[in-house]
Amino acid sequence: MNPLKDIFRLIFPSQCAICRTPLGHGITDICLTCRLDLPLTYFWKKADNPVSLKFWGHIPIETGSAYFYYMASGRWRSIIHNFKYRKGWRYAQMLGEWYGAELRDSGNYSDIDVIIPIPLHPIKRIKRGYNQSDWIAKGIAKELGVEVDYNSVTRKTNNTSQTKLSYTERWVNVDDIFTVRNPSRLMGKHILLIDDVLTTGATIISCGESISKQVKGCKFSVAVLGIAGDYHALPPKDSEHTKEDSGVVNRV
Repeated sequence: MNPLKDIFRLIFPSQCAICRTPLGHGITDICLTCRLDLPLTYFWKKADNPVSLKFWGHIPIETGSAYFYYMASGRWRSIIHNFKYRKGWRYAQMLGEWYGAELRDSGNYSDIDVIIPIPLHPIKRIKRGYNQSDWIAKGIAKELGVEVDYNSVTRKTNNTSQTKLSYTERWVNVDDIFTVRNPSRLMGKHILLIDDVLTTGATIISCGESISKQVKGCKFSVAVLGIAGDYHALPPKDSEHTKEDSGVVNRV
């Protein structure tokens, strides 16, 4: 115990990173009320969810999911901005651990061989100081008990940010920007690709396509923290289908 530290916390209690209310004893970063208010997708419980559907026909996808709905007006938007732009990497790892526990318990990610966070270009990484996807991946890996590979895939082009680009411009902006350093290391592996927020999926698809072109026999699953709120509805029950009967052929 540290009496001085306890006195300091009594006078200046830590605040919730979301709602800014004082945190109770033993609670760190986010209060229980805000955690219960996190708009979870539960996509990890269903194979043919909207995240999986987005990648069918582009990369050999096994399953995909997002942890929560990301909405411009939602209060959880602030924590994404915190770890993307304000050096709040510990929040990325914390959410990765929460998410990783759900992926582990679902049983749908039990055969992952390696985790690869979508890499930043070295120049952008130096400017930011870290890659937030690395910390998300570290949190998920802790719960899945799987290695994170930070080095096999690199971003060879320092492309502009996707944030203000149109749908078409986003696809052009990420075309052929990744490369694989050691293809044999990933050969035949089930790779879990990690990113922070899913919009068009162009960056993840570009990364997966680059790996598929250079690595034999690999397959992918995808896990992102946030997904835009307009993905809120799953396909109607009478239109549910599987990869096998969809008529979609994976482009590898």
